[in-house]
Amino acid sequence: MGFTRVSQHILIFLLCAAAVNCSVCDAEKQPNVLVFLMDDMGYGDIRALNPAGAGFETPHLDNLLQLGVTFTNAHSSASVCAPTRYALLTGNHVYRGRNSGGTWGHFSGSQILAGQKTLADVLQHAGYTTAFFGKSHLGSTFLQSDGTIANGFQDADLSQRFRDGPIDHGFEYSLTLPAGIQSEPYAFFKNDRLVRWENKQKSWHHFSDDNVARTFFRKTARGRKKTAYEMDNWSTESVGPLLMHDALAFIDQHVAIRGNDKPFFLYYCSQAGHSPYAPPVSFNVKDPLNTDDLAASGAIPIAGTTVNKRTDMIREADVAIGLFIDKLTSLGLFHDTLIVFTSDNGAAVGPASSWSESLYRDAKDNSEYGGDRIEVGIEGHGREHRNAQGVASDGSPLRGEKGFVYEGGHRVPLVMCWSQKIPGGRRIRDQIIGLHDLFRTLCGLASISVPADQANDSYDFTEVLTTNGIEAPLVRESLYIQSNRPWEQNIKKSFNTWAAYGVTTENNSTDIWKAVLEYNMKNFDGRSYAKCVELFHLSSDPSESQNLSADVVRRVALEAKFHDMASGEQTVNEE
Repeated sequence: MGFTRVSQHILIFLLCAAAVNCSVCDAEKQPNVLVFLMDDMGYGDIRALNPAGAGFETPHLDNLLQLGVTFTNAHSSASVCAPTRYALLTGNHVYRGRNSGGTWGHFSGSQILAGQKTLADVLQHAGYTTAFFGKSHLGSTFLQSDGTIANGFQDADLSQRFRDGPIDHGFEYSLTLPAGIQSEPYAFFKNDRLVRWENKQKSWHHFSDDNVARTFFRKTARGRKKTAYEMDNWSTESVGPLLMHDALAFIDQHVAIRGNDKPFFLYYCSQAGHSPYAPPVSFNVKDPLNTDDLAASGAIPIAGTTVNKRTDMIREADVAIGLFIDKLTSLGLFHDTLIVFTSDNGAAVGPASSWSESLYRDAKDNSEYGGDRIEVGIEGHGREHRNAQGVASDGSPLRGEKGFVYEGGHRVPLVMCWSQKIPGGRRIRDQIIGLHDLFRTLCGLASISVPADQANDSYDFTEVLTTNGIEAPLVRESLYIQSNRPWEQNIKKSFNTWAAYGVTTENNSTDIWKAVLEYNMKNFDGRSYAKCVELFHLSSDPSESQNLSADVVRRVALEAKFHDMASGEQTVNEE
């Protein structure tokens, strides 16, 4: 089993990247870009966005909101994980990729198709050093020893690099969890190769032989009836500290080699927020596997500090963003770095949550919900966290949670901070934005052009972000978000729903309508036949309690606009 220290391996990539010629004029210094993507974090999980209901503190995120700009009407590209991750990296709706609902497995290729460039591809071409840390969930291909495609981990040559991972899609360095912490493989992959953390050396070791790899990475019992492939020293509690240890080391090495002259793009996909909820007692980037010793140098308490285990993991993310800010500040990079914080979808159910009212019935889980979402401490300490799914500006609770077509399923926190160019301390309420818009927006802020045939569904919000005190023009008049649930009045598993937004402005007032569209996924082009089954005026009814679908004129107009989008090749003008 060979090994390479984290700092040494990163060093090689930074030295190579230093030789890349920047294709963008240096007249204006480009920012470093740090995108922090949470997993299953709700709009109401940040205290500053839910002051009346939050049952715990999020000091670092609250501070970031004060320093940056917050979109109060931001939406993940889908109400579940994998489709959003594809859309964020490519600027495309999920149906433009390999599978219309996203790619969740590891043996059928990436959701990203040949010819589709990622944000990392474009930034790397512009001279950025690019790095990926955390959960991917974009699909991949593992190979057998003879180079043919493996059908499972039992067939794969574990000494080889898997294909269609971050390294093949614009990232020069990566430390990847292909499926996060919720399913196999329970292991890390560095630069798309299986690795094992050696705690004594504080370094990652790769495998040069498949047989040796299988003495450490093997099928293990998980619960009573399940087995899964897992590294022998895997610990869910240590995943966050290990990711942060590596990410902070990357920044240090980048500065050591390239100084402040060349920018980096660091895409950090946190595992925190998703089940299984296993927060560490101690979060310690100095000693990542030491998750129990609060007396150790560098230890930060996590488990038991908030309402329950899910919210403890939200605190872990708050600590992580604080560590990033501290690192950037100590290196003199904070003002030169564009920080983006957001989530892949709405809040997950959690270990102990219920609803205050039984207003609606979810067809998928056959459960009732409505009103306030209430989380309590399963340890019995009496704490409470209300409305993780979020509240509107008037304090009314959003409807639904992760997976739902309603606002709680996909309205997410979106904070952007860059003191050099973005006036901070603002909340943007009159614009609606999707996470697939980050592609063109980040490139716009960095003065990088996007190829005309890429990021087909992404819009540039640079003017909105950089304008202070003046109303910016409306960027989006429509937005479409995919759900993974059928309409609540239809239990057919082949049916699914989209949220379709229509936005207008008049006399400095923004008016937002939302249609719930149902379509049959088995149709050749089911999206083009989607029909409106519910209609809400979000500007006056943010909780989506009054179905106005009897308004035929408005309903048909939203259907028609969606049909145009679904049947077209592009939804933005070519540059």
